[in-house]
Amino acid sequence: MGTVLEVTNLTKKYEGLLAVNKVNFKVEERRIHSLIGPNGAGKTTTLSMINGTVEPTLGTVKFFGQDITGMPAYKIAQIGIGRTFQNIKQFGSLTVRENLMVGAMYKHNKGGVLRMLLRVSETDRLEKEMREKADEVLQYIGMYELRDEYAGNLAYGRQKLLELGRAMIGEPKLILLDEPAAGLNPSERVEFVQILQKVYDSGIDLFLIEHNMDVVMNISHDITVLNFGQKIAEGSPSEIQSNPEVIKAYLGDRYTTINKE
Repeated sequence: MGTVLEVTNLTKKYEGLLAVNKVNFKVEERRIHSLIGPNGAGKTTTLSMINGTVEPTLGTVKFFGQDITGMPAYKIAQIGIGRTFQNIKQFGSLTVRENLMVGAMYKHNKGGVLRMLLRVSETDRLEKEMREKADEVLQYIGMYELRDEYAGNLAYGRQKLLELGRAMIGEPKLILLDEPAAGLNPSERVEFVQILQKVYDSGIDLFLIEHNMDVVMNISHDITVLNFGQKIAEGSPSEIQSNPEVIKAYLGDRYTTINKE
C-alpha cells in the first residue's frame, strides 16, 4: 500500500497568529484517517491548505507523490481530492440533482464555461453525462427519491448527505470531510457512518475532522491530534484513547472513565 497524502511541516501564519505550526502526517491507502483536537486547534485550516482554499505559509502537501502545495482548489478537485464543508455550501434554489450536477462540472468541464456555451453539442453531451452521474450518486447515498426537491427544503441530515454526494460526484480518490456528523442526532450519525463506510468500501479513502468521538473511534484506522496548531499525538483509536496528553488536552478524564465502564 502507498501513501495517498503526505503533509510535511505544514504551517499557516495570520499576521502574527500561528494557526498551524509545522504539522506532519501521512494518510495511507485503504485507511480512514481522522484529525481531531479542541476548537481552534487548526484542523479546518489544515484541511483548507490541503485542498487549496488556503495557501500555506510554509510546508508541502503531496498527493500520491505529486506536490500540490498552493495548487488552486479546482485543480485539486480535478486530480482526485473531494471535500465537504463544516458550513454546508449548497444552492438552496437548485434541486438536489442540480446541486450534484454543478459539483460535476469541476471534473468534466476542463475547457471552461465559455467553451461549453460556444459548443452546444458538447454542452448537451456533458449535461447528459452529469445528470446520469448525479442520479447514480443519489441512488448510492439513498437520496434518489429527493432528486427534484429543492436543496433548501431538505432536512439538515439530508443536506449533510447531499454535501457528501457533491464531493463524490467528481470521482475522487480521497475525500476530505470537515465535521461531517456535526449537528446530527445519534440515529442520523449511525446512518451517516454506515454510508461513509460504504463509500470507503467502494475504494475511496477518507480523511475527516470530527468532534463526535463515537464517529471517530468507530470508523477510524488512524488518528492525528492537534492542539494549538501543533501535532501532539498520532496512532490507532485505542492508542489515542489512552494517551495522557490527548486526554488532558481534548478528551478529558470523563471520557477515560466512560470507556472503562
